[in-house]
Amino acid sequence: MVPVAGSMSVLVAADADARASAARLAAEVDPTSEFGATVREVFEEVAKGEQVVILRPDREVTPAGAAELLGVTRQFVDRLLADGVLAFRRLPSSKHRRIKLGDVLALSAERGRRRQGTDAIRAALGQPAGQV
Repeated sequence: MVPVAGSMSVLVAADADARASAARLAAEVDPTSEFGATVREVFEEVAKGEQVVILRPDREVTPAGAAELLGVTRQFVDRLLADGVLAFRRLPSSKHRRIKLGDVLALSAERGRRRQGTDAIRAALGQPAGQV
């Protein structure tokens, strides 16, 4: 798990009654919207006894935590911070930096979209994925 500064919500159905309640709530949620489908999925996971962690996008991670989420090195995250790709704040009277989780997730989504586009171009050119 990536260390996140501040609190987070953890949903765990510790007993059969709680899991049954989560299953009933899942059945009542309208899954026709993206929001409804996501809420239903959360309840279904809790009903199965799985632990679900809910993080708010304004929560902060360390550069090491951002690196873990992005699947890159901390040094690469340092470069992203220095280049202004990722915004950060310094802790008071400290050199330590914190990055909003929402910014890290947005960058991760953008990297995924770019990767898909690159793979599509390579496929059109008849090159295997990962070849330059």
